[in-house]
Amino acid sequence: PWPGYVEQRLRLYEELKKESDALSARRAAQSGAISVELPGRRLKGRAWITTPYQLACQVSRSLAQEAVVCRVGGQLWDLDRPLEQDCSLEFLCFDHEDAQAVYWHSSAHVLGEAMERFYGGCLCYGPPVENGFYYDMFLDGQRGVSSTELGDLEALCRTVMKEKQPFERLEVSKEALLEMFQYNQFKCRILKE
Repeated sequence: PWPGYVEQRLRLYEELKKESDALSARRAAQSGAISVELPGRRLKGRAWITTPYQLACQVSRSLAQEAVVCRVGGQLWDLDRPLEQDCSLEFLCFDHEDAQAVYWHSSAHVLGEAMERFYGGCLCYGPPVENGFYYDMFLDGQRGVSSTELGDLEALCRTVMKEKQPFERLEVSKEALLEMFQYNQFKCRILKE
């Protein structure tokens, strides 16, 4: 079962996502043609509609399956995030250190969800580290953590992955995030810093 604070957090997220989706739809309705330069080729797309993943599928099925993240104009960019204008595009697979950092960051979120479900505490820090990831959690003396629970946590992580929950990018204000995480003094401190 989820801790009680998750329902409120998800409700606010859904409201913010609905606003973001409406803005994306307005942008897509006014989109124009764009040119995307890849190493050795140039592809066409539509601003605010075409995603790097769609272009990877045009190039090759294996590229679409192996790409973890991409660079758009030198900036890391999610594969499902629509392109906004003419740009250069580079796909990064897991053997690239930036792709590993993105993969491990996403993996930390999966671990964080499992920890919230299993322990019910407040997540603190969970950045990727060299060759992996972690997540700190504050339990407020409610219970301890035992190495005997590792199998249960791994099983929860596998369950989360099987659900194939999307990783969605959502730009929101600091104030909205402070409201979303008001139950968690650690996340609020990170946001304020």
